[in-house]
Amino acid sequence: MVERLQKFGLIFFILVATLFSASCGSKPTPQKTSSGKSVKLVFWNTMSPSESQYLVPLLDKFSSNNPGITVEMESLPFLQTQAKFEQAMKTGIIPDVLRADRFWIPQFAKAGLLEELHPNALKSELEDLIPFVKQVVMTDEKLWGLPHSIDCLGLFFNKGRFEEKGISPPGDFDAFRVAAQKTTEAGKGKFGFFMNPEGWFFDPFFRGFGGRYFDSSGNLAVKSDQMLKATHYLMELKDTLKVMPPVNLRSNSYDLMMQSFKNGQVAMMINGPWCIRDALEGNAFKDKSDNLGVAPVPKGPVGRETPVGCQSYVIPKGTKNFKEALMLLKFLCSEEVESVLSKGNFGIPARKSLFTDPELRKDPFLGPFLKQLQEIQTLDSSPHLSKLMLPMGQYLKKVLNGDVTPEDGIKDFESNWESRP
Repeated sequence: MVERLQKFGLIFFILVATLFSASCGSKPTPQKTSSGKSVKLVFWNTMSPSESQYLVPLLDKFSSNNPGITVEMESLPFLQTQAKFEQAMKTGIIPDVLRADRFWIPQFAKAGLLEELHPNALKSELEDLIPFVKQVVMTDEKLWGLPHSIDCLGLFFNKGRFEEKGISPPGDFDAFRVAAQKTTEAGKGKFGFFMNPEGWFFDPFFRGFGGRYFDSSGNLAVKSDQMLKATHYLMELKDTLKVMPPVNLRSNSYDLMMQSFKNGQVAMMINGPWCIRDALEGNAFKDKSDNLGVAPVPKGPVGRETPVGCQSYVIPKGTKNFKEALMLLKFLCSEEVESVLSKGNFGIPARKSLFTDPELRKDPFLGPFLKQLQEIQTLDSSPHLSKLMLPMGQYLKKVLNGDVTPEDGIKDFESNWESRP
């Protein structure tokens, strides 16, 4: 695995060096597009800085292949982008292309903030999409964007700790409980599992026990036996079996989870592919990447469940450069670009053709995610689902910290939901 990272780093260095050397020397005379105008496309990107490093030379290549078009990439904090974009649309100072989360697109489309895309112009791209992903960019039977990457959750585990105890990655909740117990040595400061009490990370447990967020009529349905079973399962792990570190889960829980897993204190965590590179920098895995194990999330009584996210590219309503923006959108979702970003960032591509790429399928970190996603047929398209994740996390924090009982926590949850603006 270390060889793969070194190999890709070398390829990336050569690519950057080639592009840089090509841009040196005499300053080129500004050129125009075939339409006779020079175009600067403003691209708002929500990738992290470490992810974006692989995108920079690709954007340079796009400009090189399309004389007269330059791309100005502005990196934005993911959590602030939705509000900034909505405000920008009011002022008229807008990007030409935006990287958007799956939950933003229906809201943007209904508010008239996006340009509709015509399927015929993206026929080959749409035909190569993972089937369920197309749902993300369709609202009112119209196409509003093009997906390029998928997110979901998997089980990360410390292979060394598992080998010491003679256990395998747990396939279901019962085996997960056993694995967490066997890898816990509280006296040595070692624990089996760290639960990040956020709605997204609670989803595999909640839905694994059969829970559903809304009923068929669209009404909130979290008050259920399934919700209580999922909550009590985690409370058992934390309070009865004591397989989780005794830390305050009210704030910075994600950072605490990552740090305790990276340094070898915790044997298991549930997280997404975005954390792979970060995990490999920890003392438990640095210079021994083979010690990092990844497996599908364990199955609950009703099956294996994971939340699914998707990042897509959209074109804001009113752009003056629609034709060129569509060219950039297609380039960013091309097989070439998705392949480079998937292999460089350990990302999951949205294209079916890349799911059969031997390098991705055999990757010990990405392979389990690809396999797990192939089990998914449809996505939960409830319009208020994105707004539910925050209160779900608030509920879980209160319960796991012992502030309220699960029953009272659900009552507070329902009351806050009904009184929301």
